[in-house]
Amino acid sequence: LQFYIPLIFILFNILLSAQTTKEELLSDLRFAGGLYSPYIFTNSVTTPAPEGYTPFYISHYGRHGSRWVISPDCHLIPIKILSNADSTGKLTELGKSLLQRMKIAAEDAADRYGDLSPLGAKEHKQIAERMFKSFPEIFNGKDDVVVHSRSTQVPRCIISMASNNERLNELNPKIENIMEATKRDWYLNNSAEIKRDTVKMIISNFMKTHFNPTRFIASLFTDTVYANELVKDQRDFAYQVFAAAINLANLDHLKISMLDVFTDDEIFTIWQYSNIYMYSLVGPSVVNGKAAMESAEGLLKNIIDCADAAINKGEVSADLRFGHDTYIIPLLALMDIKDMNVAEADPEKIYLVWSNFKASPMGTNLQMIFYNNDKTDDVLVKFLLCEKETEI
Repeated sequence: LQFYIPLIFILFNILLSAQTTKEELLSDLRFAGGLYSPYIFTNSVTTPAPEGYTPFYISHYGRHGSRWVISPDCHLIPIKILSNADSTGKLTELGKSLLQRMKIAAEDAADRYGDLSPLGAKEHKQIAERMFKSFPEIFNGKDDVVVHSRSTQVPRCIISMASNNERLNELNPKIENIMEATKRDWYLNNSAEIKRDTVKMIISNFMKTHFNPTRFIASLFTDTVYANELVKDQRDFAYQVFAAAINLANLDHLKISMLDVFTDDEIFTIWQYSNIYMYSLVGPSVVNGKAAMESAEGLLKNIIDCADAAINKGEVSADLRFGHDTYIIPLLALMDIKDMNVAEADPEKIYLVWSNFKASPMGTNLQMIFYNNDKTDDVLVKFLLCEKETEI
């Protein structure tokens, strides 16, 4: 694969380092969500294009927006355990409070597990609006603006695409939106042949070494002997509570939180556990990195082919793609986006080179902005990761 472009000129601002400190993570507990972090936009310096160059085309891949948690287990397992203890008077006040909050979250998520939340739709509308206003020459500079959007067949991705396109049409009703969600676009969600058992062993060993559930259990149950008999896998129980807690940042309509049941050290440790998991599964790891990046080759080829067509024919103003974290993470590594293709063999040091909430929060997006010049044949490309200029 190669770029068939005379010149790739990369304009960049320094992206936040992939290295994550405990202090940074705890500075905003939404970061602890990792892949469940909502999309957090902050203004950054924008490098102007060189004189004579005008943006004419955008190529994009975006993860779906904020959603409800995928598995009901993170609600049902804690509720069952806490309810059993409550029925025998074995819960502390914190335990009783957690049970009530967990029931609220479960009721809200019923029949909506994995679906896009209202915040998720809002995120994509806001991303679309900023894209439109940042590059008006593309979306509002001519009469025949064609936006070709593709999504996986998963509802949360389709609605993310629709939200994005809806906002673009509100800003310019003349835009012709072509939207697809078919099996033909297989490259949007192509699974890699990964070593899952190896990953499970790595994260299990990390959790056993670094997370002692004794304090956590004692804070929720008045009788630890009883709790030890009731909760057979206390680390798994703690993780299920954590998974439910971090998802609440995607459900801002609920106005509740649960991370108060964990200490700062526990939050940092369990976040590392989730970070190691995703990095080892589909990130640039020594375990599965090669297979993961190979799975993104079809997507990269589509990006290149569409860019060639836009340069040579000029019929499409934007190619927008909507999919999942398990595909944009390998794409970022394959394209060697700054800080997204660093291999680290030691699980203890992964957070020093790669962070899930920086690689793929909800709504994460890679935008490639193409510029041309009427006086030359040069094409310049700016790369934006989550709307911040970056390098390849």
